[in-house]
Amino acid sequence: MPVTDLDAFSLRVPRHLRRQFVEGAKQMLPLSVGGAVFGLAMGALIAAYDMPNWAGAIGTVMLNAGAAQLALMDLADKGAPWIVIIATVAVVQARFALYSASLAKVYQVFPRRWRFALAFLLTDQASAFQKHFTPLIPDAVRRRWFFLGGASLFAGMAIAGTLVGILLGPVLPKSWQIGFIVPLMFLAIILRTVSDRPGVMAAVVSAAVAVAAHSMPYGSNVIVATLSGILVTRLVAPAAWYRGAPTGEIVEPREGAP
Repeated sequence: MPVTDLDAFSLRVPRHLRRQFVEGAKQMLPLSVGGAVFGLAMGALIAAYDMPNWAGAIGTVMLNAGAAQLALMDLADKGAPWIVIIATVAVVQARFALYSASLAKVYQVFPRRWRFALAFLLTDQASAFQKHFTPLIPDAVRRRWFFLGGASLFAGMAIAGTLVGILLGPVLPKSWQIGFIVPLMFLAIILRTVSDRPGVMAAVVSAAVAVAAHSMPYGSNVIVATLSGILVTRLVAPAAWYRGAPTGEIVEPREGAP
């Protein structure tokens, strides 16, 4: 008999699916601790900006995207035009288009409400988590509950950490330099995701341009650096570098349950 979850998102979720939810949360716990620390640093930065704390808290819940929120707050604090803010946030979040493409084969067997829920909870960590565990959990129903448990825990701890950081930000000693945790975590994500020569070239070119153009107004060097990394790599990198590069495509059997 195929596994079903006809009572999903109700109090009548079968026990074996609740276990998958809990197991997913347990597997995501180590990353979630880092997410909570990141949230604490983000909250401290929100408290330091000249903006209402409640706006920062709502933004954390609605955006669920630390890098984009950080860029938005920094540019808004500098008085940047909205077109620059929107363009920068779009560039920063462009990586989620790649995550979505790599998970499309996995998500297409899920009901629409599940695709919306998991997409809202998608983070850098959740994307890597889901790609890693997809081949280990063949049943699609069990898998989506497993994913929901992991993604919910990470997002919940990151948001909770941010709220605590907003409250404690004014009393944390500046000598702790807790805001340094934010770029450090994103650096760790970059080092884990750049796994082939085109990616390394794009990262190096982008970093060099970002440093060289650091004096550009309103942080627009981020946009220029990102586009430069993509264009230079595409024009200069030999075609052989792209052969055998990971595509993220996963062959996924269609789910038996409706």
